[in-house]
Amino acid sequence: MVNKLIDILGREAEIFESFLTLLEEQQLHLVNNDVEKLKQVTERQRERVVESQLCNKERVELVEKIRVANAIDGDINITRLLDIVDKNQAERLTQLRDLILSLQDQITKMRNQNALLLNRSREYISRMMTMLSKIHQPEGGYDSVGNKDGHGSAVAVDRRI
Repeated sequence: MVNKLIDILGREAEIFESFLTLLEEQQLHLVNNDVEKLKQVTERQRERVVESQLCNKERVELVEKIRVANAIDGDINITRLLDIVDKNQAERLTQLRDLILSLQDQITKMRNQNALLLNRSREYISRMMTMLSKIHQPEGGYDSVGNKDGHGSAVAVDRRI
C-alpha cells in the first residue's frame, strides 16, 4: 500500500509541476494581453485542478487504509509513515514531501504575481475609462478673477464586458 501511496504522491507532484508551468504560461499571456490563449490556459488549469482533486481523494482513502492496517491512532502524516516503512520508501516519501511543498510555494508565488498583474490591468482600464469619459467635457479651470470654474462632468459609463 505504501508503494501505491508513493505512486499517487508522484502523480500529484507531476500535476503540480504542470500547473506551475501553466501559471507561467498564463503570466506570459497576461503580459501580452492574448485573451484567446489565456482562455485556453485557464481551461487546462481547470483540468489539472480536477486531476489533483481526484488524486487527493485517492490519497486520502489510501492513507486511511494504511492507518487502519497498521493500527495507527489519530491522524497519519508523512512523519508518522516514516516510522513504519523501509528505508527506500522513507527516502522516497521524504523526497516527494519536499518536492510537493516546494511546488506549492512556487505555485502560490506565481498565482499572487498573476493576481497582481490582473489587478493592475483593471486599474489601468478604469483610469483609461475615466480619461476617455472626460475628453469632450474637460474639467473647468479658473475664471478671470481666480474663482474656480466648476463645470464638472457627470459621467455614466457601462463598464461591463
